[in-house]
Amino acid sequence: MAEWLLKNKLTEVTDIEIRGKKIPKVIVQILQNRGCDSAEAIEKYFAPSLSDLYDPFLINDMEKAIERIVRAIHKKEKVLVHGDYDTDGITGTALVVNNLKKFGLEVEYYIPHRLTEGYGLSPGGINHAIKRECSLVITVDCGITATDEVLHANKNNVDVIICDHHKPKEILPEGFALLNPKIPGSKYPFKELAGVGVAFKMLQALYMKLKMPEEDIFEDLDLVALGSVVDVVPLIGENRILVKYGIKRITESQKIGFQAMLKQTDLRSGLTSYHLGFIIGPRINACGRLRHAKEALELFLTDDQSTAEKLVRNLSCDNKTRQEIEKKIYQEAQDLIKKQGIDRNRIIIAGKEDWHEGVVGIVASRISGDYYRPAIIFSLKKDVAKGSARSIPDFDITEALSFCSNLLTEYGGHSQAAGLSMKIDKFAELQECINEYAQKFEDSIFERRNLYDIKLNLDEITDDVVYFLKYFEPTGMANPQPVFFGEGFQVVGVPRVVGSDHLKFAVRNKDKVFNAIAFGQAEKILDIEMGKPRIDCLYSISEDSFFGKRKVVLKIKEMRKTSGTSDSE
Repeated sequence: MAEWLLKNKLTEVTDIEIRGKKIPKVIVQILQNRGCDSAEAIEKYFAPSLSDLYDPFLINDMEKAIERIVRAIHKKEKVLVHGDYDTDGITGTALVVNNLKKFGLEVEYYIPHRLTEGYGLSPGGINHAIKRECSLVITVDCGITATDEVLHANKNNVDVIICDHHKPKEILPEGFALLNPKIPGSKYPFKELAGVGVAFKMLQALYMKLKMPEEDIFEDLDLVALGSVVDVVPLIGENRILVKYGIKRITESQKIGFQAMLKQTDLRSGLTSYHLGFIIGPRINACGRLRHAKEALELFLTDDQSTAEKLVRNLSCDNKTRQEIEKKIYQEAQDLIKKQGIDRNRIIIAGKEDWHEGVVGIVASRISGDYYRPAIIFSLKKDVAKGSARSIPDFDITEALSFCSNLLTEYGGHSQAAGLSMKIDKFAELQECINEYAQKFEDSIFERRNLYDIKLNLDEITDDVVYFLKYFEPTGMANPQPVFFGEGFQVVGVPRVVGSDHLKFAVRNKDKVFNAIAFGQAEKILDIEMGKPRIDCLYSISEDSFFGKRKVVLKIKEMRKTSGTSDSE
């Protein structure tokens, strides 16, 4: 069983009062451990302001990019926006297309087909721009490694503004302007924007240059929030501001596509980053995984209600199909991993013919979670292997691929996720090479640890604690939902399985009783009896309507039997 560890050493804190409201010590302690060590910092965390966003002109080449777009507006040039087929690329493309059209530009878009063209700035996209007489291409969520494609555009008198957030390689493309906070030497204070976030900063700069009301571009933070959360960027700093305000915009969005999606998914209120990442996002991604992502993009471009409703239904059907394909590949991957004994490797690599190229990334994520190892899952076709990689904290998978770049025909991505392709006859060499690289790291990196913020008894779950926990949203990467350690809780009532594999029960501690649910842990019903034995657990606190009317529910992340007695005895 994974070790349970306190995230940070606790120090003595006192209640803090902000705007006449006293913040409980437990909340202050958690925030202090996350770097908010003053009343001012805590207030900024709870109430971030759009005025705290950085000046977009701090991004390298921004002035140059905006001057080029303004020239295109004045000369009424035709512009092609080239995006990517995932949610980040789709929302970013919709954001740029919708806004450039407001300035009277004739705008076209191009999204590559995942299965026939692959990731990134596509030769087909450049050729489309040339054929359609577009004199300017703006990439969104791609392009920073596309040296050949940009050179092809330059030779055909097409300027390229690259708007990307992926890690650059040593040689940068010769684009007209390169907007990417990760470019070495960049002075932009925040490096972790999503692709749609960089696109937003470009448009923010354009609005500033043309002296247009910034409130108009803030209306599109709904798209920025969705793309950022689904791309799993750290929800700290500027991202947290953009997502916090963007989530509010989604429920009030005037975009027909968002309205149709919220209706289809029955998410009219109480929207959180969880709903974006696990309910809406998969539907937007599914289309591009199985076929062309065009319909997902059209959802955010259409003004027609019936069209939007039809598109949402199609995307939901795609998502169901994707889930069925994923389930089959996942089971086959597990069988293969166990049969070959590669679960003992530091980096798990598996591949099989006919595994769907658009779904292997999700399977890689699940495998990585199961074994707490970086995982690369390949789709093998003829002599080509196309794969998706997912990693664990503290292990940069793109750096690992760079170490083995001589074996790859193409690769790129983030520290935690990447795509790659290679010749099938290099498969065994890659396994050896990348695991050799992984041996340089400490064993502890590959050991699962369950971290919690603080120990909390049930009598300490007050109304004020529940109230302030809501202000941790949006939660996600680098800003997780607070996790508490509960010691010696007594199980009361009769535990029962609900849904497919969730365990519902109640716990008592210090004469306080709360309902609890352990998602995906139905098998543990055999380990607990009423009143005995007691359990230690790691849990989060939510207020939802799972049990009927809205009330506090403990969501059990991990639990184990203990022979200890409750603090109430």
